[in-house]
Amino acid sequence: MVGGQPSCLIRYCLTLFFAMSASAVRSVELEPRTSTVACTPDVQYELQSRLIDAAAGDVIQLEAGTYHLHRQLDITTSNLTIRGAGSAKTLLSFQAQDSGGAGIEATGDNLLVEGLAIEDTAGNGIKVLGARGVTFRDVRVEWTGPPQPTNGAYGIYPVQCENVLLETCTAIGASDAGIYVGQCRNVIVRNNRAERNVAGIEIENTVGADVFGNQTTNNTAGILVFDLPGLQISAGNHVRVFRNSVTGNNHLNFAAKGNIVASVPPGTGVMVMATDEVEVFDNDVHDHRTGGIAVLSYRAKRKMRDDEVFDPYPESISIHDNRVSNSGYAPAGEFGTLLAPVLGGTLPDILWDGVVDPTKFVDAAPAPNQIPSIVRNGTATFVNFDYGHLNPQDILAGRFEIRRDLAEHRIPRPPLAETTLPVPEVVLPNASSTVRVYRDAKKHLSQYELFVGDLAAQQPAAGVFRYELNTALFSDYTSKYRFVKVPAGTRIQYRDEGVFDFPVGTIIAKTFAYQNDMDDPDKGRRLLETRIELRRDEGWYGFSYLWNDQQSDADLVLGGSEIEVSWTHFDGKRRTNKYQIPNANQCLNCHQQGDDFFPLGPVAANLNREFDDGRGARHQLVLMADKGFLDGAPHIDSVQSWPRFEEHKVSAVESAGEVKTQARTWLHVNCAHCHNPIGTARTSGLDLRLTQMDAERLGIWKTPVAAGHGSGGRSFDIVPGKPDESILMYRIEATDPSIAMPNVSRRLVPVEAASLVRQWIKQMEE
Repeated sequence: MVGGQPSCLIRYCLTLFFAMSASAVRSVELEPRTSTVACTPDVQYELQSRLIDAAAGDVIQLEAGTYHLHRQLDITTSNLTIRGAGSAKTLLSFQAQDSGGAGIEATGDNLLVEGLAIEDTAGNGIKVLGARGVTFRDVRVEWTGPPQPTNGAYGIYPVQCENVLLETCTAIGASDAGIYVGQCRNVIVRNNRAERNVAGIEIENTVGADVFGNQTTNNTAGILVFDLPGLQISAGNHVRVFRNSVTGNNHLNFAAKGNIVASVPPGTGVMVMATDEVEVFDNDVHDHRTGGIAVLSYRAKRKMRDDEVFDPYPESISIHDNRVSNSGYAPAGEFGTLLAPVLGGTLPDILWDGVVDPTKFVDAAPAPNQIPSIVRNGTATFVNFDYGHLNPQDILAGRFEIRRDLAEHRIPRPPLAETTLPVPEVVLPNASSTVRVYRDAKKHLSQYELFVGDLAAQQPAAGVFRYELNTALFSDYTSKYRFVKVPAGTRIQYRDEGVFDFPVGTIIAKTFAYQNDMDDPDKGRRLLETRIELRRDEGWYGFSYLWNDQQSDADLVLGGSEIEVSWTHFDGKRRTNKYQIPNANQCLNCHQQGDDFFPLGPVAANLNREFDDGRGARHQLVLMADKGFLDGAPHIDSVQSWPRFEEHKVSAVESAGEVKTQARTWLHVNCAHCHNPIGTARTSGLDLRLTQMDAERLGIWKTPVAAGHGSGGRSFDIVPGKPDESILMYRIEATDPSIAMPNVSRRLVPVEAASLVRQWIKQMEE
């Protein structure tokens, strides 16, 4: 029972019953089903295909045993259950992972994952983005090797979700937080265990959370309640932390440098920083070398800019009826360096930095809500260490004040209300659902009738237009051939900004190939895959076709695939690559903008170039209009044109203006589809669109969010004049799947583009 409400299982059954009533059930064509996926050698693609083929209401059952996976699993289906035989019996091992930044990434609403373990992922264990209704039960996420910065940042990671229940789960070995709830609303975290992580449980920029009945031990810090600047949900509040066992969290901090959690001192029990309305009560907090409970303001290393809504001061904090003991006996970190000499070498059980917002004073004194309420904590000791004036120089000069008296903290403060979760809505599939599109998809590329003659020649059929882009997405040095087909009697509508308006029935196709010799096209090529985007009444859908060895046709591969391929590069050297074909759900990683799927390349500025259709070079937009494909285009002289960027034809760029324009265009094309306010990387706060003019949102002097070891030990996304100190540069030049950006369908370093971005950063004024 939660707050007198029925258990989740009972509520789910009741909801399902009412959903099946005549007033609630929609007309459906797809019946929910339960299917079992066995531990087979090809389980990677079988399981991913099953996840793509899943309809709302489906249950995917995993057997007892070890599932060996080497690529990230992607989930988009809503109302899906993934159930193992128990976290001690069903294991998803990612020890050999070579693709993807997480073990599992999900976006579907009402997701239930239970009874399984996830081990040794390259990046985060299991991440859910932007979902309503998330339940993890009896899920264990663990990095089985020694604690090290290269472990994934987060074990269990719901972010920007609503109505979240995490219960009876276990998280071990995360280099940031074992259980991390970020920018969420309405959350319950109960009866979990976190051990050997940097932070056991972290609640960050979250509104409405109850954290209770959990056991955190042998982490660097037990439970953290944080607010950080620069995020879309920036005013976390109403968090209750109660009835938890927080003991012996003295583990060495092994977070990668540059992350905020890397500054948390070993031996921290409970820390509240910058978040308002936090109630910490009835907890057992024992045996912490630095401090049992701490209340702190957020102190940035550099001045925070352009985040007017972020409040770095914690207010309306209540700490009561806790049992706190054996704290501060060997203080570490900044606290230890500054405070231990002043306080005789040890620290108290409860600490407050004493930093408040002077603009909110009442009669020249802090308002009552600015002072933490600290009452009935037994024999726990306390210090207000006045951090606003505490630094080595002031200590030597005696300019600081240490206060131990709790009298001003005996402030009556009403308890916060309980967080409860609503009954989840049950949505059954109908004929227009995504899974119906996938099930009805053509099995072979030839069925689209896009080409004439030998398919491998890629000669467009009548009614198919081949086009090229000025700056394209980097895809491991493949050659790409792009085509669009619109239904007879329809036209594409021109737009000055954003993707053109394509009529329903449009097919966009892109074939990827390696030239056998990149300096000699006459030596032939190997076609790898053709990606198809379909425009239907309800929106766009995308999936890939794998070319067969005979190069005669390509077959649908919803679950993705990979190909071992070799070629002679531009430098004359022989190279090899295990080329990755994305699964259908991975298409959303790049193409998803909010709730909608969009093509990426066909925008006016990227199409505005010359193109030779065999009858001489002409402006491509003019050619599209003349051939009856495009309506509404203005005179070509009024259309913006992005610079041309082709790896094998990069010319010397001399002026800083040209470098900036080319570098930002490459970042826009390759990164901004995710790094924008509604893209899948929106939670990072990094915006790489060409239209972004704010320096910090663009990454300049911006601290990372959720980067983990992807920070490379660097403290800022971009450091002007210093590319080797910039996280952006580190991630572009990385090949580790948990670090590399972009991290989908990319295994090689874009050397020429990296050189360009490096030059741009180097030319910035410090």
